[in-house]
Amino acid sequence: MGRPTATPVNPPSRPPAETAYEGTPVTSPRSIRQLSIFLLGGACILASTAITRKAVWRRQLRTKPKFYDANTNPHEFFSPFSDACQALNLATMNCASVGIMALGGIMWTFDIANLKEARAALRGRLNYDKIYQSEDEIPNSISEMIAASGQMRIQEEDGNGSSDKPQ
Repeated sequence: MGRPTATPVNPPSRPPAETAYEGTPVTSPRSIRQLSIFLLGGACILASTAITRKAVWRRQLRTKPKFYDANTNPHEFFSPFSDACQALNLATMNCASVGIMALGGIMWTFDIANLKEARAALRGRLNYDKIYQSEDEIPNSISEMIAASGQMRIQEEDGNGSSDKPQ
């Protein structure tokens, strides 16, 4: 008499693990190109901030009188137009650099590499293809619109009161 053989018991099979969102890896050339636009915007912000600080510092030095100069008749040449143009240029540089940085960050976050992909994503989100259909596909009456939406089936009745097939 031998020992009884034990039948191997298989553990219950596990359901397959849910796959997480698999996007473009950060080190891929596509992601690095998108991230480079963000970093270019960051570099532009640093440069425009440095230029703005230097312009403000020069303006403060220009308006401060020297120790032995008379304060009743300052020598400073004041041009409101020149100061306004300089302020507009600095503000434009600062805003453009923030815009470049924001654009790069948005492109990297939403994984958009070029204008064609951005257009396709926006048109898909706004149902662009459904809105701008050809004239033949657009329903002409309210009953056709309800039937096209699939919410209700409409049955047409012929002259003697019997109904036909649903549309």
